[in-house]
Amino acid sequence: MTSISRRDLLSLGGCAALGLFARSAAASRLSAMAALAEPLAPTDYRALVAVFLAGGNDSNNMVVPVTGYAAYSAVRSAAGLAIPQAQLLGVTPPAMGGATFGLHPELSELHALWGQGKVAVVCNVGTLVEPLPTRADYRNAAKKKPYQLFSHSDQQGIWQTSRADTRVQTGWGGRIADVLACANPGAILPMPISVAGINVFAQGVATRPLAVPDSDTSLSNVFALSGFSSSAESIARRAAFDAIRGQDVHLPLVRASNETLQQAVDIAALFGTNPTLSPDRFSGLSTSISRQLKQVAKIVKLNRDSAGLGLNRQVFFVQQGGYDTHQNQISEQAALFDGLSRALSAFQLTMEDLGYGDRVTAFTLSDFSRTLQPAGSGSGSVGTDHAWGSHHLVVGGAVQGGNFYGVNGPNGSIFPSLVLGDVAGTSDTDSRGRWIPTVAVEQYAATLARWFGVSDANLPAVFPNLHRFAPADLGFLSPPGSGLPGCA
Repeated sequence: MTSISRRDLLSLGGCAALGLFARSAAASRLSAMAALAEPLAPTDYRALVAVFLAGGNDSNNMVVPVTGYAAYSAVRSAAGLAIPQAQLLGVTPPAMGGATFGLHPELSELHALWGQGKVAVVCNVGTLVEPLPTRADYRNAAKKKPYQLFSHSDQQGIWQTSRADTRVQTGWGGRIADVLACANPGAILPMPISVAGINVFAQGVATRPLAVPDSDTSLSNVFALSGFSSSAESIARRAAFDAIRGQDVHLPLVRASNETLQQAVDIAALFGTNPTLSPDRFSGLSTSISRQLKQVAKIVKLNRDSAGLGLNRQVFFVQQGGYDTHQNQISEQAALFDGLSRALSAFQLTMEDLGYGDRVTAFTLSDFSRTLQPAGSGSGSVGTDHAWGSHHLVVGGAVQGGNFYGVNGPNGSIFPSLVLGDVAGTSDTDSRGRWIPTVAVEQYAATLARWFGVSDANLPAVFPNLHRFAPADLGFLSPPGSGLPGCA
């Protein structure tokens, strides 16, 4: 047999650990797993799917007022940035007192789900340290503002951590998993899973998230342990590999490494088959966001059908890039919205096929919105610059859909007045249409967390600054269940 060192043997298993975030032994809740746990099938399944629109989505062209279209048109039409009123997909949210609005014309699939009561819009959400009700509050030096406002990387981080007052290394998706670990007793598969690489959203204090590729990679190949086959030599090498991993486990770093690798080996066994979606609602879709959501759907199906999984709670993170539209916004945003709408619709239909139509909720996040005032002119080059408060979509059968949600601003409405500058009743930070948010990230996220099963007593552990904002629940989801399996 060819001689092989301990280092070489450990490196053979390295591919199985890819996608698992390394954690110290002190933070690990996992012990060495020699056998797979056998949880029961999910008894009260719920999942959250965060859809990050990276780059800063211009929600001013995603949700457009039809009643009052003139104010929008006056700012955007001359530069070629306004969506023609006739092309908008009309909606009449009850919360808006009879005023009509329009969704972007490339959101036709989501418009159809709106009509079924499965899509809601949460208005003017953004990063906040404390409420800033007016322009004067924003300009008051004594009032606290988010750090590095209008910076892509910083605002992306705040949206994922919900901490606009300081930088932290955990996200609110991961902290939800921390406080609800009791919902998935004995589970090998982590509650948070990213299909968009490493991100802070899924990282908890005691939770190790999992990162997997999109559906172009079969689940059965996600953690394939390379270098081993059915030959006698390979079997002997695998036995030696396993034996070596049992050495020096009293050393914290070795133990942490072994636990991470063992978890990957166990997950590989659980991912031994690649679920088939039938019907395949994603057929014909090839965008990155559709492939990511398809992989999420496969994992949800595998969890439902596999005796080795049976998680009652799961958190997913996917991402669609390209929203930094300083130029060419009309064509680029249209293509992005078309892909997003088709992918979210296919995902919702798949959840309904699985019997989870009201058990899985998808929701958008983004760095920020963009200035109402255009940057440049001409449909082939016009774009927008970084702004602040933005509108977001929530999709699922548990959504109290067909309506707008939010907190009233200085105009007495949850939807900001589309007027630039220092005008009574408006919320522009300067003169370009950067709306001061009336809803904090914490309020938006806490509404999702409460539906997911986070108790009011545990909300401060997930959202330390939530107490600064009211209400804590915006009401766009059905009430949470009475309890969680496995939790006291």
